[in-house]
Order: sequence, then structure tokens, then C-alpha cells
Amino acid sequence: MAILQQPVNNSNPFADLIGDDLAPAGTFVATVIDVRDEFGVQRQKFQSLEMETVDLTTFLFGFRDAQNFEHRVSSRRMKISGNEKSTLFGFLKSLLGRAPQYGWDYAALKGQKCLLTVEHIQRRDGAGVFAGIAALSPVPQGMGGQVANGSPEARPPAPRAAVPPPPRPMPPARPVPPSPAPVQADDPIPF
Repeated sequence: MAILQQPVNNSNPFADLIGDDLAPAGTFVATVIDVRDEFGVQRQKFQSLEMETVDLTTFLFGFRDAQNFEHRVSSRRMKISGNEKSTLFGFLKSLLGRAPQYGWDYAALKGQKCLLTVEHIQRRDGAGVFAGIAALSPVPQGMGGQVANGSPEARPPAPRAAVPPPPRPMPPARPVPPSPAPVQADDPIPF
């Protein structure tokens, strides 16, 4: 007996914000724009015909490419789970560079910068590709407002604190050695 079932919504909650834009593949400095949670979602269990009710979350990232065009990419929908083997836990660990703390609200990540690697993934129906997240990591120290390929972002870097650092003590003066004789064109290379 075949029973007609209501279709399961597998759409991305940020589809309206992303639109038809296909973000370029590569690694960029991105910002977490939004985090959207969905509660009580009906979906099919993995490798089963049985349905389950779950809570899901999705992250939206924004970045500018080398030509200064804005792009948005979202994560996949992930089950809200604190299990160390869960997709969300691994995602947050990559984004933070360390394991997340239990009891912490991950929506606090809105506005945080990270390195985001975008890949183009073939659609299951074979009708084109979409931009997906291949990897995440924290922005390395000193990289600030630079895109990984070297182009500056449109936004200026955050202003530094107005308080100057305390002065460092000066080392004692050392005598300056006499300068060596200039190197002539036919002299051997000194290394």
C-alpha cells in the first residue's frame, strides 16, 4: 500500500537572501551575518523511512570578492546537538579554533570574522552547482581585513585603542663598529 505523505521542507532558510548568486570558489575573510534556528522540524531519519522531529540551525556568512562584490553563503541545516560527534559541534569547533563551551549561546557569533573556503557542489538533480562551505577557521593574527588572496576588504580595519602602550626601557648604548669597505664589482659574493 502506498501512502501519500506531505513533502518535507529541505530548503535553506536563507534562500531568499542569497537568491541566484553563485559565490566564487576560494578562501575569503567572511563575517557571520546571521544564525537562524528552526524548532520542531519534521524530517526523514537518515537511511530510514521513519520521520523525526528535530531542532535545526543554519549560519549565513557574507564576504566580498577581489572585485569588491558582495556574496552570501549559508551552511547546511544542522541538528542542534552538543554531542562531540555532531555536525554542529564540529562546525563550531572549526569556526572557533577550539571546542565550544556547553551552555554558551552560539548566536553570539553574529559579527565575528572567520576564514571561509567556498566550493562549488553539483546539485543532486544534476541541474547546475551551488556554493557550499568546504572549510572554516578563525582569522589568523595580523590578517585582519585582508582577503586570503591578498585583496583588501571594502571595510577599513577596526580602530585600535587610543591608549598608548607603556614605554619600553632603552637598552644601554653599544659602540658602533666601523663600516666595512664598499664591495667592488669583481669581489667574491660574501656568503
